[in-house]
Amino acid sequence: MKLFLSGATGLVGRSILPILKKNHPERAVVALVRRESQASALNAQGVETVVGDLIQPRLGLSESAYADLRGSVTEILHSAASVEFDLPLEESREINVGGAQRMLELARSCPRLRKFGHVSTTYVNGFREGVYDEAPMAPGQEFCNAYQQSKFEAECLVEEAMRALPAAIYRVPALLADSEDGVVSQWGYIHHLFRMLPVTELPVMPGDPDIPVDLMPADWVAAALAHIFDFRFTSGSYRHLCLGPDGTMPLQEFISHACGIIESHPTYPAGKSVRVPKMVSVAEYDEFVKNCPDRVQRFSAAMVGRHVRLMGTRQVYLNTKTRADLEDSGLRFPVLRKFLEKTLVYCLDNSWGRQAAS
Repeated sequence: MKLFLSGATGLVGRSILPILKKNHPERAVVALVRRESQASALNAQGVETVVGDLIQPRLGLSESAYADLRGSVTEILHSAASVEFDLPLEESREINVGGAQRMLELARSCPRLRKFGHVSTTYVNGFREGVYDEAPMAPGQEFCNAYQQSKFEAECLVEEAMRALPAAIYRVPALLADSEDGVVSQWGYIHHLFRMLPVTELPVMPGDPDIPVDLMPADWVAAALAHIFDFRFTSGSYRHLCLGPDGTMPLQEFISHACGIIESHPTYPAGKSVRVPKMVSVAEYDEFVKNCPDRVQRFSAAMVGRHVRLMGTRQVYLNTKTRADLEDSGLRFPVLRKFLEKTLVYCLDNSWGRQAAS
């Protein structure tokens, strides 16, 4: 057995590596990295590395290194991606679509390949409302940003490859922190939105008070993904590694709970309440951004809108098949209220990343 892993230094990749090694100690693991410094850290964990580039032909590897992978790899897990929302579409495509294409090219040339796992996102649906099963997503939707569109297009490549390859797609929502201690190892848009909440002067925000909020802790997702990939892999399958309708919170309740945590923290002024902008429809918010007379506020509103427009779009992701796959894993689904509190306390204790970074 030999597993080839992309994204080993990313949020999911670095969490899943030790679990994959524990699941099959006899399996060799080879990780694609971009820098020698990353290789050294992984080598110390018993992981073989190849230094290359996901978007280059032949993954940026020498002919001999690429040929060695082709002849020996039995499993591929592709978790590398750009998760930046503000990239131009072509740049996001180069990484997320081009990267998937390069990994699939390798997979097609591996005669011993038994499985190919592609880590995607639950946000591939763009603005379309509905209840979504663990199945292919229909084309033709409008997307919130280049990240969502490029991840959808990458899924389309994998879906096409499923006709000839043993491939599966694993969709993941936004990841907050580790479930046990709330530690944030990769700061993203969701943390920055929490940070802005107590200080924003925006009068409105895009949002439906009753929309279900589905976020996950990174360590739990890594453990669930490793279990399904190693012990419940099914070619042609889709899995939603999310809370599902039974574990979500309505947006209004979610924000109220977050405000309560912020207000009770020692760093927040005693007796002061967080002022939450009024929730309006996406169309109303777009109209506000268009007509806002204050240039600074208009810029801030446009930036917020690019990140949170989906909070005004009702989407429910079912995870029935994922729950069945995890029945014998020993994993219990996390409670959003609990790990949200741990996450926000960590963020506030560490000045929203500034103290943790120092």
